[in-house]
Amino acid sequence: MENIKEKSFGVIPVFRDKENNLFFCLVQHAEGHWGFPKGHPEPGESEKETAARELEEETGIDMIDFSSNKSFIEEYAFEQDGIIHDKSVKYFFGFVSSVVSATPDNFKKEIPELKWVTYEDAKKLITFPEAKRILEEVFEYLKELGKT
Repeated sequence: MENIKEKSFGVIPVFRDKENNLFFCLVQHAEGHWGFPKGHPEPGESEKETAARELEEETGIDMIDFSSNKSFIEEYAFEQDGIIHDKSVKYFFGFVSSVVSATPDNFKKEIPELKWVTYEDAKKLITFPEAKRILEEVFEYLKELGKT
């Protein structure tokens, strides 16, 4: 069986409201699972450029603060059409200053829905264990920063 290595880049968008509550943006992928915005790089794009473009395409959010430079790695494998895909996704953490409530119309086939949820609700909604682990790492990082 053929084995392909893939790299994607994404964002873990976090919004803090006026009461200092934290909300995480999750997207529902066309296959039905919930996770963070991510995608493959286009030629010449940096990792952060890819992550920011994917965030905007999938959520409509075009402003994110990447100043922490913190990233998180998710690794998993899946089979599709007789090919094993070994996938690595590098997520960048960032705060956003506003939220959107729907996926842009031109992207609804790939990302039918998005939600802003608390940490507790995100733990329940995220589909795959590796993505849940990333959420936990981000929450621990926010604790270290004194942001929770």
